[in-house]
Amino acid sequence: MTLPMGGVASGKRVNVLRHSHVSVEWSQQKSLLSARSFGQHCRSRRNRLVNQPISAGPTTADRSTSHKASENHTTNTTQHRSNNGSTPSGASNGVPGSKKIGPPLNESVQAILLAGGPSTNALARFRAMPAVKLGSNMQLIDVPISNCIKSGVNKMYVLTQFNSHTLNTHIAASYPPVVFGGPQKRGFVDVLTASQTPKSANWYKGSADAVRQQLDSILDAFRGMDLPDELLILSGQALYRMDYADLLQTHRSNNADITIATHAVGLGQASFRGCCKVEPDTGCISLFYEKPTGDDLDKVRSVSKNATEENPFEASMGIYVFKRDVLVNLLRTESGDTKSAHFGADVIPHALESKLKVVAHHFDGYWRDISNLRDFFEVNLEMTSPGSPISVFDVEETIVSRGHILPPAMIHKCEIVHSLMGEGSALRGSYIKGSVIGCNTFVANGCHIEDSLLMGNDNYSNDRERERARQQGLSVLGIGENSVIKRAIIDDNVSIGSNVQIINKDGIEEADHTKKGYVIQNGIVVILKGATIPDGTVI
Repeated sequence: MTLPMGGVASGKRVNVLRHSHVSVEWSQQKSLLSARSFGQHCRSRRNRLVNQPISAGPTTADRSTSHKASENHTTNTTQHRSNNGSTPSGASNGVPGSKKIGPPLNESVQAILLAGGPSTNALARFRAMPAVKLGSNMQLIDVPISNCIKSGVNKMYVLTQFNSHTLNTHIAASYPPVVFGGPQKRGFVDVLTASQTPKSANWYKGSADAVRQQLDSILDAFRGMDLPDELLILSGQALYRMDYADLLQTHRSNNADITIATHAVGLGQASFRGCCKVEPDTGCISLFYEKPTGDDLDKVRSVSKNATEENPFEASMGIYVFKRDVLVNLLRTESGDTKSAHFGADVIPHALESKLKVVAHHFDGYWRDISNLRDFFEVNLEMTSPGSPISVFDVEETIVSRGHILPPAMIHKCEIVHSLMGEGSALRGSYIKGSVIGCNTFVANGCHIEDSLLMGNDNYSNDRERERARQQGLSVLGIGENSVIKRAIIDDNVSIGSNVQIINKDGIEEADHTKKGYVIQNGIVVILKGATIPDGTVI
């Protein structure tokens, strides 16, 4: 069917048009949770799953009882008190079906999200990579934060350094302590930025060095809470859904010093990951090589019970669980040593040399590291397809981010196939297929957009404002009439004129035309943030 003249979405948001080769098929979904409803959602979810509000903190007596019962983390007979009574042994520890070993995660685990590293990705020129938009409404950092929330881990530190302003602003707006932490402020998402201190005047030298420099802040009991039993180290540049309660169960049931989440990968990825040999009888890691090549690569090929002919390597996902004292000793005993800057290259090999018990937790669900441009681009396009392994349509099962106070998307006489639409968008008389259209995007008549990512604009504008800008000779944000965009990324706040073609007509793999407002990376044209592309341009 085709929408009538001036047709406007009747729901709060148009998320996707999922049926192939129809003009417009509506799929009305709820808007992402607002900050207030987000907090209420999390608390009600925790009530439903573990009979204990996420905002409630344990008393000293509760904590003591729980720890005595689970002293060695090797038994699942622990009982602990909650606000509504006791929970029997074997009960869920945050997610239905997971066994409870040791104290609940919201009492005993704190997460450290690594989001400070530089990147050669063209989209990271203006913000940290974890702050890059994912889909039409989210940012990459929302992935690990949402996984934590749904697993029952409600105490998180985000370590930032490189181009951190956008990321810091997003976290402050999306996860405010008044809403997220509840009346007792027991849950939080704190940003720890790189800074000069009496102990260190240097920038982070790597992932492990970032945690080392922030240990005093992470272990500071200024909130009056007990120190965590385990620290969960997470990457801010991957797309996946994981129940960290299962990961913690593996860690505790094996009484491990360190547990590494692993995933089977092929030869093409193995040399870019940390690969390991996992002993089939114990699940312990006996060999670990960061970005192996040559003989080292052969030593870890097809040596795991999870290896297949297609994916013969067991690779680290960059997700680690450390006993608190183990992590502190590994980092502080080598304080100031630049050779211990990274977890994969330095800390894990040193732990194995020290005969610490390092265990693998195999994860066979969907997981993509999307730090490079091609992977990021392909993941976004994957989400536009029916049956996508990572769905953005069911709020209960997908990523939680802040809501937007924007009007619904307006679509007028368009043919749209398998695409995502952000709020505040206005699309007119155009053909759009397999693309992601970000919030506040304007597409004029006669455009053809295919297999592309339009990241949208920071502010909403209407026809009146666009006409006023034209009369004043100013650039109009959005896509001008009769323009063609194929396999391209249009960054934030871009003005593309009429009759423009962005199609990489010469098939160029790499090019830097920053002065003209675009670069080509991995064969993908990226129109840079804030660029203006004149009428009639052909790229």
